Amino acid sequence: MLVIPVLDVKGGVVVHAKMGLRSSYKPLTSPVYSTCNPSELGLKLLRDGFKVVYVADLDSIMGGSPSIDVLSSLRRLGLSIVADLGVDSDYKLELAIKHADCVVVATESTPSLEFLSQSLSAIGVERAMLSLDVKGGLVVSRCRELSNASLEEAASKAEELGFRSVLLIDFDRIGSYSGPNLDGIKLLLKRGFEVYCGGGVRDIADLEVLRSLGVRGVLVASALYFGRISVKELREKSFLQ
Repeated sequence: MLVIPVLDVKGGVVVHAKMGLRSSYKPLTSPVYSTCNPSELGLKLLRDGFKVVYVADLDSIMGGSPSIDVLSSLRRLGLSIVADLGVDSDYKLELAIKHADCVVVATESTPSLEFLSQSLSAIGVERAMLSLDVKGGLVVSRCRELSNASLEEAASKAEELGFRSVLLIDFDRIGSYSGPNLDGIKLLLKRGFEVYCGGGVRDIADLEVLRSLGVRGVLVASALYFGRISVKELREKSFLQ
């Protein structure tokens, strides 16, 4: 199982995300990594043994221009990039395909099921990941068919569209240390998806539970950056080589 550090980028710096309240996000002040510069943080993560990072381009997700320079600088370091650029147009889709190794298309951003289908065809099933974004137990989306749907309903649509990899992002749990959304994760695993998840991870024990369930990858931010999970522990438990 991959443990994937998250770089939530806003205004050119990495910010500390908490419960999806983006207007209140402040630059990351990590006592472990002591930088909010994306390239500097990426280099430190690489030196610690992480090979893949997840980049949430918050400016682009919130309707602005994608931060392609950030993605380019991280790729030059040799990191593999899983990226959410808030893909909602052909323009952003093309940029994501060009600059990310794995392209995230998110329910939050997508305007329609047709756009999701077109995006999957353009990206290819091997590189595409559908982010199922939930808040209050319901799916967050601009798409009429997905907005306020249950996770089960959204999973059914994802299956029909042909997605193989899905990412469950629980906004209520981001930065909350409240534990992963195990019920949602189990639902998605039962449907046969390659499941990734983000939000709520507290400690190494949570990672061990997720690995035992068969989760493919877990996004970590607060727990890693604020010392609840250490690189030493990750190595001891074989999450890092």
